[in-house]
Amino acid sequence: MQTESESFELIIILALVAVFILFQLRRTLGKKTGYDPMDDKLNSEKNKPNSRYNDQQGKEDDNVIPLRQDQEKPASIVNLGLPKSSPFYDIIEKINFMDSSFHLRAFYDGAEQAYRLILDSFWSKDKKNLRSMLSRQVFDQFEGAISNLEQQKLHHDNKIMDIEKIDLVEATLTGSMAEITLEFTSHMIMATRDSDDKIVEGNDKKTIKIKDIWTFCRDVKSIDPNWTLIATRTG
Repeated sequence: MQTESESFELIIILALVAVFILFQLRRTLGKKTGYDPMDDKLNSEKNKPNSRYNDQQGKEDDNVIPLRQDQEKPASIVNLGLPKSSPFYDIIEKINFMDSSFHLRAFYDGAEQAYRLILDSFWSKDKKNLRSMLSRQVFDQFEGAISNLEQQKLHHDNKIMDIEKIDLVEATLTGSMAEITLEFTSHMIMATRDSDDKIVEGNDKKTIKIKDIWTFCRDVKSIDPNWTLIATRTG
């Protein structure tokens, strides 16, 4: 037969067991497991086109800038030195495509220097300098004119006063061989003197207007930037 002391101890033990069982049940029931109909409601709300969830998500997406590595950069605009309405624009554009350093205005500057230098070399009978700037055919013409003057013991007393303008007359491209024809409008003093330095032709006091049409040629894929004079005629 149990004593009062033993009964009291049994009650305490049973109470502790009950507390432990309740604690374990609370831990288990506090976890969300299995099917919950609220999940279907939330997913349905997400799929609605005008839901608050999508509005919030859209606001967040608006702050994201997509990175597209395949996005093409805008093509740079190249100023070729002449209007697109020019009949020679396409040719000049192709020359620039083969040689990106080519620009018509810069070409004009170089052509003007060549014009002055070639004429000065011709008038002073500098064949060596002429040979480096002229095609064989043009050099032969200049050399023949120099020889003719020497036979007659004549020499030029000419001077370029100014170059009024330079106009593009023709432009062609065959493969990588480009030909550009320019018309030079200039003002010069022109006189021819004999061995006694007397003027036999022209006037050393009068300025006259001259038009020369020259054609320059170059392989625009070549590393050599120099153009060669291949043809001349008067305008």
